[in-house]
Amino acid sequence: MKARATFMLLLVVLFWGLTFPMQKAILGEGLSPVFYNALRFAIASLLVIVYEKLKGRNPFRSLFNLRGAILGLFLTGGYVFQTWGLVHTTASKSAFITALYVGFVAVLSPLIERKLPSPMKVMALLISIVGLYFLTSPKGGIQFGDFLTVLCSLFFALHVIYISVFTIENDNDEFEMLLPQLLIVTLVNSILIPFIPGKIIFSGGTIFTAAFTAVFATILAVAIQLRYQKHIGSIGASLVYVGEPAFALLFAMIFLGEGASPKETLGLVLMILGIITGSLSILQSKGNVSEN
Repeated sequence: MKARATFMLLLVVLFWGLTFPMQKAILGEGLSPVFYNALRFAIASLLVIVYEKLKGRNPFRSLFNLRGAILGLFLTGGYVFQTWGLVHTTASKSAFITALYVGFVAVLSPLIERKLPSPMKVMALLISIVGLYFLTSPKGGIQFGDFLTVLCSLFFALHVIYISVFTIENDNDEFEMLLPQLLIVTLVNSILIPFIPGKIIFSGGTIFTAAFTAVFATILAVAIQLRYQKHIGSIGASLVYVGEPAFALLFAMIFLGEGASPKETLGLVLMILGIITGSLSILQSKGNVSEN
């Protein structure tokens, strides 16, 4: 199950990496980042409601699920600051800075979950964080978009940690936490549209990107997190998630022509080494979830 969980979360990371150049392309047209988020998560919410109806279930039975609402607030903070920050930085750099939540998870997880990582995971985290330093060390100081993206990484770290906390506490409540998260992200981003600069654009590219990310990087991603992350713990999951900027850089190079400097390449190599080390520690673990 740990091997399967690791593979499924890697699939999530691949889709997340692909979204960075896709979203950067449409945001470059002056699109409002919070309008885009609202559209993306509205589509995702609608698809979940339709799916639940087709299954003969009441989609609103979990509307007031407290755990889902808390996760939704963390997810909202992550996406507001990430997408807003993406307007002011490159796709690959946004992904690199977002991945700093690996470090936040390492610091906050033992405090919140009252667990300590194994020595091998500590080593993997240290390697990954050093790699992230080389990738995110900005030229000429931290820019506005970089600062927003650092805030996003903090919220994503809290989202990762509390997914593990809530799914371990209540094994039967996993998917009841999905729709509340999507609706809260939709609502808060809709409220913020007048306050964050950007245009409302209903172009084909905007709708396609919103729909693609709604299905693969939102519904599928959050559902997989809720189902599988508990099997490897928040720290183990963060080691898998650190591969996100590697995929983002690859796709940004292919679709946007972005490149990596020698320093960034070194950081990328170190991150890959950290991922491999972390994955080995997960697969070799013979204990239960509380050991992660």
